Amino acid sequence: LRYGIAVYNGNVKPDFPYISDTGATPPESCVFGQLLNIAAVVAMFVFYIRYKQIDTYQRTCPRKAVSRVNKVAFVIGLLAAFGISMVGNFQEGNVWIVHMIGAFLAFVFGGVYCCLQTYLSFKLPNIPGSTRNLRIGRLVICVLDFAFMVAIFVTFRFTKSSSSIRPGCWTTKEPGMSACLASTISEWIISFLTCIYVATFTPEFKYFELIKAKILFHELTRNNEVPGNENSEETQSNGTVVTTAITETSAKY
Repeated sequence: LRYGIAVYNGNVKPDFPYISDTGATPPESCVFGQLLNIAAVVAMFVFYIRYKQIDTYQRTCPRKAVSRVNKVAFVIGLLAAFGISMVGNFQEGNVWIVHMIGAFLAFVFGGVYCCLQTYLSFKLPNIPGSTRNLRIGRLVICVLDFAFMVAIFVTFRFTKSSSSIRPGCWTTKEPGMSACLASTISEWIISFLTCIYVATFTPEFKYFELIKAKILFHELTRNNEVPGNENSEETQSNGTVVTTAITETSAKY
């Protein structure tokens, strides 16, 4: 959507601009920020579900290495999602350094998250919904992600132009246009590969369920105090028994 708006308004050329260039100026920058904020929230939610899925599955036979990697992957995933939000909220034309930090978190940490999840997939081959083809597919995505990441870093330094025109507005006359296209195409491919990777969690999520939290109001005693013990019973002076229920959130697979 923002790509179409940016091209329509003449802010970028239609030949594979950088993702950030499609959201550098209003009104597409507004759409850019909104969509990435939503994507960041969804990503955090998915990463949390994945963390709880692995944590719950391996409780019957816990392994310290798996538990540690699972926790590290969750933290890295949250940082990657936070980077996505930073990219959307701090456009490259306004706060360039913050934008680049967000892009680093989103792409590099996002790639590391995929690698860690692939490691966990091979360590837990019997997790419900997992298949050999699914694990191999994740490994292939990680290899491709790394290859295109290297391509971005190698070609990015050649995208400097002697003019003051942003790369998104370059034409074929610019000396660094070939390197710019290689860099931008790699960036778009990495973005799509990451989305595909997250989508590979779907077959496994079908066998996993998060039980929604139950919210129960506590009854107050005569002194307006809330009993604190789980399922505790307290008898008031008038003989009324107050039962306290504790809100529980659980997960099962």
